[in-house]
Amino acid sequence: MNTSSQNHGWSATATADPSKEYDEERLSWTSGALPKKYMQLLKLRRASVWLLLADLVIVLLVVHAFEPLITLLVRNEELFGARLTLPLNGTSAADEHDHLHPIPRILHQTSATETIPDKWIQLQQSCKDSYSEFEYKHWTDESAREFISTEYPWFVEIWDNYAFPIQRADAIRYFVLDHFGGLYLDMDTLCNETIPFSQIEADGEEHHAVFKSTTPTGVSNDLMITSAHHPVFAQTLSRLKFYNSITRLWAPLLPHAAIMIGSGPFFLTMVIKNYLLQDPAPAAHAIQVINATELAIYITDLEDSSWHNGDTKTLMWVGDRPWVWFSLGAIGLAIGLQIINYFIVLTFKGCNKLPSVAASKVAKLV
Repeated sequence: MNTSSQNHGWSATATADPSKEYDEERLSWTSGALPKKYMQLLKLRRASVWLLLADLVIVLLVVHAFEPLITLLVRNEELFGARLTLPLNGTSAADEHDHLHPIPRILHQTSATETIPDKWIQLQQSCKDSYSEFEYKHWTDESAREFISTEYPWFVEIWDNYAFPIQRADAIRYFVLDHFGGLYLDMDTLCNETIPFSQIEADGEEHHAVFKSTTPTGVSNDLMITSAHHPVFAQTLSRLKFYNSITRLWAPLLPHAAIMIGSGPFFLTMVIKNYLLQDPAPAAHAIQVINATELAIYITDLEDSSWHNGDTKTLMWVGDRPWVWFSLGAIGLAIGLQIINYFIVLTFKGCNKLPSVAASKVAKLV
C-alpha cells in the first residue's frame, strides 16, 4: 500500500513536471500573448522606426537650413556666371547712348577719416585720374553716419551697434549706391582705364547693375556699378537688419564669417540670388556679372584685406575647396545624428521602465 502510494506519488510527480513545463512553454501562446523574446524584438523595431523618422526630420531640417548655400553651389554658373564683356578700348563705346546715362557718373570710395593711409594715396589718385570726368565722393565714418541719419534714419541704431567697423564700410556703399547710383571701388584698387559705362547702358534698359564674380560662389562687393534706386539695392538695404541680427550673437567667435554673412560679399550674394529667383523674374540685363580677367585692363585689385581676422585664412582655405564643405557637413551631420539617436534611445528606455516600476510599487502595496 505504501509502496503503491509512493509509486503513485512518484509517478504523479514525474508526469506533472513535464506537463507543467509544456504548459508554461505554451502559456504565452495559448493566452494570446507573444513570448518575451518576440516582444523585445517588436520593441527594438519600434525604436528603430522612431529613430529613422527622427533622423529623416533632422536631415530635412538641415537641408532646409542650408538650402541657400546648396543653391549657390549648384546654380552658381546659372546665377553668377560672368557673361558681361567690355571692349578693349573703352573710348570706342557706343556714343549714341551717352545721352541716356542711366548710371550716374559718380565715383564713390570710403575710408575711416579724411586722412588717407600712405599705402592708398597713389591708388586713390589713379582712380581720380581715370575717372576725372566723374563726380568724386569720398565717404568717411563721420560723413557716412551723417548721410545715414538724414536719408535713412531707420538704420542709425543698427549702424551705431555694428560689431565691427568694416560692417559700416560695407553698409555705406550699399546706401550711397542706392541713393546716388554710380561706381564704387575699394581704396586698395589701382585704376588703369575708365570702364566704358556706355557699353553697359547700350541695351537701353532703365536699370543696370554690375558686380564682380568671386570664388567659390557669388559676387564681391569691392566693385559695384549701378543706376540709382535699382530694385536689387532696395532689397539689399531691407535685408541688412535681418542678417545683422542672425550674426551678432556669435560674431566675436567667428568675426570673418560674421562680417561676410552680416554685411559683406556673402550677404550681397544672398540678396542677389533671391532677387534673381523671384517671381516674376527681373529683366534679362538688370544684373550683369563680370570676372576679374575681363576687368584686368581697367582695374588691378591689390586685395589689401585690412579687415581680415584670425579665422580668415581657415575659412578662405575651406571656401576655395567645395569638397571640404560637403565633407565637413556630412561628418558634422553624422556626429549630430549619433548624439541625438543616443538620447532618443535613453528616453525610449526610460519610458519603457516607468510602467514596470509603477506596477512593482502597486504589487508591494497589495
